[in-house]
Amino acid sequence: MYKTIIFDLDDTLNDDTKNVKEAFKIIMNTDYTEEKFEIFREIDKNLWRDRAAGIIKDPREGMSKDEKTEWIRAQRFIRYFKNISYEEAVDINNKYMEGLKLKVQEIEGAKEVIKYLKDKQYKIIIASNGPSTAIPAKLKGLGINEYIDETFAADECGSMKPHAYFYEALFNKINNHNTKEMLFIGDELEKDIKGGNEIGMDTCWFNIRNDDTSVYKPTYEIHKLEELKNIL
Repeated sequence: MYKTIIFDLDDTLNDDTKNVKEAFKIIMNTDYTEEKFEIFREIDKNLWRDRAAGIIKDPREGMSKDEKTEWIRAQRFIRYFKNISYEEAVDINNKYMEGLKLKVQEIEGAKEVIKYLKDKQYKIIIASNGPSTAIPAKLKGLGINEYIDETFAADECGSMKPHAYFYEALFNKINNHNTKEMLFIGDELEKDIKGGNEIGMDTCWFNIRNDDTSVYKPTYEIHKLEELKNIL
């Protein structure tokens, strides 16, 4: 019997594509186009994919957690704009991060299902590869902050889903290692389902894009968040 429900945040509860687009519009101002956004989006996705896979390494040893976070976030804008300095990329990223906090977009049914689960006395955790600084504003924007028991982000431990260290650090933070009482819900097979399966949790794939399921097998699969009511 599940007692703890762990949710991914971006593209599971928060519509990350819309959120990122609005933040990108802020930094581009009148120079924004849909084509430019698609280029940036691909650069951003590839950057975090390579980081999670260990392809992108820290530029030097002994960096603090905050220095590592600043460096990796700046890289997307260095890759996009190409001819800007590191300092300029950091400034642009700071504006972008503020935009993420301001332009929160709900996935259909997110608030309703979170409230439903809370009413049923589940402990609700947010576990995200996204920045920890953006989580409070996103939860507030979604109107679910009062229902969340704990949050955890990759930059708190220096490791991202699907790596086991991410989950171990998460379990340490919530002071619970009983994976048999947990259900992890997320939209990405590689990050959410693979990682959850390998650490011993049951998983629920929120297949919002109707993708193929042949690679990693979740315990459950849903296409709308309201379908969780049939499971929990």
